[in-house]
Order: sequence, then C-alpha cells, then structure tokens
Amino acid sequence: MTYKELVKYLLGKYGPSKYDYFQTESCKTKNRKVSRTSEGLYCHHIDEDKAIMLSNDKYAQSNPFEYQKADRLVYCNALEHLILHIKIVEEPRDESANEMELQGIGGAVNWLCPQINDYYNGYEYKQAYMQKVFSLIKDNFDDYIDILDYFLGAIQGNPWYELRITKESLSRGYDGKIVQKIYERL
Repeated sequence: MTYKELVKYLLGKYGPSKYDYFQTESCKTKNRKVSRTSEGLYCHHIDEDKAIMLSNDKYAQSNPFEYQKADRLVYCNALEHLILHIKIVEEPRDESANEMELQGIGGAVNWLCPQINDYYNGYEYKQAYMQKVFSLIKDNFDDYIDILDYFLGAIQGNPWYELRITKESLSRGYDGKIVQKIYERL
C-alpha cells in the first residue's frame, strides 16, 4: 500500500478521530479525549509526511492548525505506526513538506524502533496503557523483523539515510544498547 492507502485502511479499521489533537490553535494543551492508548492504539498525524513532530507543541505551533484537526488523525497499533513512518520515508517527498526536515525517519528510528525493541527484548512497561499497546503486538515478533528488514531496504535506497541509519541503529533500545536477537535476525 501507499501511505495514503494505508491511512485510508487504518481509518476504516479503527474509525476516525472524534477530537482535534490540541484543544486550541495555540497548541499548548493536548486534548486528552483524542488518546486511545487504553485500547492499545497510538494517534498518528496524517500530515507527518509534511511536518515532523506534530504532537510536540513547539513544532505544532510552527505548522497549520489544520494538521491538528480530527480529520487529519489516524489510529494505529505500534507496528502499524512504524509502517506509516516507513511509508513516509520510502515515498517521494510531499511537495508541500517543510524544507530542512526529514519527515518520518526520526519518529521511526528515535522513538518507535527503540520502544518496540525494548519490548521484544523483555522490558516490562509499568504503565497500564503501554502494557495494552504492546499486548496488541506480543505475537508479532517475526512480522516486526520483516518490517525492519523492509525498512532497511527503504533506507538503502537513499544515500543520505544509508550513511547514517544502519542495522545496528535499528536494533538499539532506548538505552542505546543493541538488542542482540533483533540484530541477529536482521
């Protein structure tokens, strides 16, 4: 699927958001009603193919508030969230994407992969919502390895990423240490 096709699929699978991400255009306060982590689902900004870190108030304030509207949000499990970011990296840059930003890659490499790697390495999250998030993918380790392998292929098609993002970097947990069983499977 393309990025847009995957977004459409996930909207059908989990339903649309009923709420904007931030309560007001100042983007100071996240709307708590938007969260579905109690169901194990992350909220992804569809326009992250145009702008990075849209859930961060500072970055959100620098972009159109339309990116925060309910109709520009999609829900996904942890692996689907990673795939959304991979699709952003893999596809041609959106013509309205912010200059000097690398859409998709940071969320995947710096946040999602370490979090998922830690989970598959036996880390037990204390927060109930994180336990729910990872309960949805507990039996999908082989799928995760396939996703990372696909991601490596997308990275290797881009000379800039290829120099900076390696098998090792995709295999690290939040502590920076390589998760050996993930590294070996890649």
